[in-house]
Amino acid sequence: MWFILASASALLSAAAAVVQKRILGALDALAFSFLVSLAVLACSAAVPFAADVTALAPATLGVLLVKSLLGGAAFLFVMLSLEHNPISSALPLLGLSPAVTALLGLVLLGESLRPAEWAGVSLMVVGAAVLESKPSEAPLHVLRRTGFTRSHAFIAAALALFAVSSVADRYLLTGNRASPLVVLFYQHIVYAVLFGAMLVVRKRGLVATLRSAGTGLPWIVLAALLTLGYRLTQLEATKAAPVALVLAVKRTSIVYATVLGGRLFHEDHRWRRIAGAVIIAVAGFLVLRNAG
Repeated sequence: MWFILASASALLSAAAAVVQKRILGALDALAFSFLVSLAVLACSAAVPFAADVTALAPATLGVLLVKSLLGGAAFLFVMLSLEHNPISSALPLLGLSPAVTALLGLVLLGESLRPAEWAGVSLMVVGAAVLESKPSEAPLHVLRRTGFTRSHAFIAAALALFAVSSVADRYLLTGNRASPLVVLFYQHIVYAVLFGAMLVVRKRGLVATLRSAGTGLPWIVLAALLTLGYRLTQLEATKAAPVALVLAVKRTSIVYATVLGGRLFHEDHRWRRIAGAVIIAVAGFLVLRNAG
């Protein structure tokens, strides 16, 4: 059952990414993040009537709030990357999260990697090289470059924050048996407050931002519904399976989004980027197949 839920999350996530890219042509990343978070929060308004949102212990609530801040920052970084880059280039790099998680465990926790997992990490490097290579350049030659673009910085930050946030999800859902609905409810409040506060700090009026939605409001509502759907199905899957395995399946969304987004937005070098995305997604299963 968890595999079906994680696969559904992947499909919904890919659809959400395509809609997000469509809206980011008219709104900047921060304004869109605020507007879609408000819409998602509105869609979650019935949660207090369906679940006890006051039942969380203070320590659990603290973890939830911190993880929501990290997840919100990661979401904004992804939107910034999507705003400035083709969807078939920005999203597949998020599939490197299993390798990042595995290497962090190796360095920080002293966990060992099996030969198959090292092969998966290496294959992810190859996939990223294929993805980032230029038409006249051999894929592995990209590894010789020394430049680190702003887009790479956004994706690297999102990868690190998503890894921590996902581990916190597992702690909340299994260690504390928190309801996925309650987790999402508080998470969406934090997202809306975080992005709203950032707009205020940057002296951009909240009312003016709301008005900027304009004719794009139906797209924002659609993005909100898809976002709520993929977050809920991911959390439900995380209740029943190791978070690493859920993430591996969820990250197949990069293939769906690369195929669909590249076609809809007529992006260049689409087939090479699809090949890189497939390699990264397959490598994710090698890295995480023995995760427990």
